[in-house]
Amino acid sequence: MQLLVENAVKHNVVLSQNPLKIRIRTTDEHQLIVENSLQRKTLRVESNGVGLSNISTKYRLLGQSTPRIEEKDGWFQVTLPLLMPQSISETTL
Repeated sequence: MQLLVENAVKHNVVLSQNPLKIRIRTTDEHQLIVENSLQRKTLRVESNGVGLSNISTKYRLLGQSTPRIEEKDGWFQVTLPLLMPQSISETTL
């Protein structure tokens, strides 16, 4: 979640007269949604482009469904499956 908020601040304009809106919520389908208003910076921000890719890779390694990354209705939105802790019997060796 922290990486997604940092990503929003890094790539968007944040001004007191035009604040960046960030919403974080969960759904009944056990998903975490982190979204921000699209206010792209006009100058290209230096980026190595691995932040969102790393998140997707980690979910794949954990056998989880791939996070959904999309833009819609003026918002950049990342939807992640919530990771449920394993029960004690599953983690016992």
